[in-house]
Formats: sequence, structure tokens, C-alpha cells
Amino acid sequence: MSSDYIPIEAAAERCGLHINSLRRLLRQGAIEGYKSNYEGRRRWLVSVRSLERYVDPEAGFMFERPGPKIYLRRRDEM
Repeated sequence: MSSDYIPIEAAAERCGLHINSLRRLLRQGAIEGYKSNYEGRRRWLVSVRSLERYVDPEAGFMFERPGPKIYLRRRDEM
């Protein structure tokens, strides 16, 4: 496994999104990833770079979405 891709469980912990939300984003193409046999199971591997771009508080897609953003703040607001 490349270090540029992490299992979906690790991606969920890293960004705070639910695993099902990440699966939906992967199927929609909002973040990059692929399915592979990993530790004896077929599972999603998520691109770290793509995930970081998606949740980036300054330019990321999540900041423009409706809903609470308790943990997201633009740097100029800090």
C-alpha cells in the first residue's frame, strides 16, 4: 500500500467525517480513492492529498456546505 493512500477508517478519524459519508464522497468522485484488497478484505483506500484538499478550512469544499462548522475556521478568523 502506498503511503499516499490510507484505509477509509483512518481517513474518517483524520477528518472527522463518518465512514458512510466518505464512501458517498468516493462514489461521487468528490475525493479520490480506490477499492483494493487490504488486510484480507476488499475496502476503500483514500487519497490523503484529496482528503486534505476537501476538508481544508481555507479553500476546501466542506466550508461552503451547509451545517455546523464547529471545528472549521478560516485562518483570518483565529
